[in-house]
Amino acid sequence: MFADRRRRLQQELKNKGAEAVIIDSPSNLYYYTGFTGGEAMFVMLLKKQVAALYLITDSRYYEQVEKECPDILLVRMSEQGYSKTLKELLYKMGVGEEDKPADIAIEGSMELTRYLKLCETCGDMKFQVCSEQINKSRMVKDEAEISKIAKAEAIGDAAFSHVLGYIKPGVAEADIALELEFFMKRQGASALSFDTIVASGTNSSMPHAKVTDKKIGLREFVTMDFGCVYQGYCSDMTRTVAVGNPTEEMKKVYQIVLDANLRAMERVKEGVACNDIDSLARDYIREQGYGEYFGHGLGHGVGLDIHEEPRFSPKCTVTAKENMVITIEPGIYLPGRFGVRIEDLVVVKKGGFDKLSHSEKSLIVL
Repeated sequence: MFADRRRRLQQELKNKGAEAVIIDSPSNLYYYTGFTGGEAMFVMLLKKQVAALYLITDSRYYEQVEKECPDILLVRMSEQGYSKTLKELLYKMGVGEEDKPADIAIEGSMELTRYLKLCETCGDMKFQVCSEQINKSRMVKDEAEISKIAKAEAIGDAAFSHVLGYIKPGVAEADIALELEFFMKRQGASALSFDTIVASGTNSSMPHAKVTDKKIGLREFVTMDFGCVYQGYCSDMTRTVAVGNPTEEMKKVYQIVLDANLRAMERVKEGVACNDIDSLARDYIREQGYGEYFGHGLGHGVGLDIHEEPRFSPKCTVTAKENMVITIEPGIYLPGRFGVRIEDLVVVKKGGFDKLSHSEKSLIVL
């Protein structure tokens, strides 16, 4: 699995003229090597038909690298740090010795301090950001990845069903968030995908509201956006419920968001442009008179990270491919009043999609 991923990456980067690639983000370290420690620098030399593979790290991870990455050569980091250890390795392997600077591919997510140190130490090498090529393979998931994401989402579904019995007037947003988080951990989640959002009443008009000690009141929406990590892979879902009988406007806005969600899902299949799917929901919300209150993208890829490519957004022209895993999350947010978001997680298929989130979407009144 990891070898196949590296072969695809090698071909992508050879087409860019790169002689080597450096990967140091935790997600891509795992994706291409299987290393779960997070703090290391993976170096793949691309000049030969079979790439040479190295993993630079410190003494905390020597044994872990040898266990998790038996086909990659461990390079013990010197006291001088990553940059000088890397320079010595590249020179030893014949990279950077010609008249022209060697092209080294890096991730756009590399920390600025590390990038500047590399430039200072390896002044005769040229570093080019190749995030598109490095992350390209991750857009389409294999069956093992989809299975883990599905399990994480199933834990989220169970957490939603559980927390419904906990939500009532007088309960604080923070307590609801904790209940969701404890439940997911008890069901086998290793971590949260992101900071849980529980936003009630006027707080729900903020798409990424912070959890507060505000207590739930009557005739309020409660929006819950949450997810967990299972064996390294994330889940993501949002549900909005009403506490006490909602007003007519609350019911109207909820139905518009639900209809936008369903309309977009009907179009999901391989071969459709991501921005076309976004337009289905966005145009519908605009036609209903709430266009200015839906400001974010319709969805994003989910995998090892909670936000991955591609996106269902006006600017994303990527064509959907089978086994892309992506959210569909339209929303309407009326400042200072209330907001509604409904989010599902789907797997793109040739003739449609598989839905990973199964929690009820019709308006639940508690």
